[in-house]
Amino acid sequence: MFKQKKVRQATMILFATAVILILPNLTRLIS
Repeated sequence: MFKQKKVRQATMILFATAVILILPNLTRLIS
């Protein structure tokens, strides 16, 4: 149970990092 929670937290951190990195590039492509 604890390990699954840790994995989910790590996934959320990775996802947030990816969004933060990708968003500026997306806005640059659109504009």
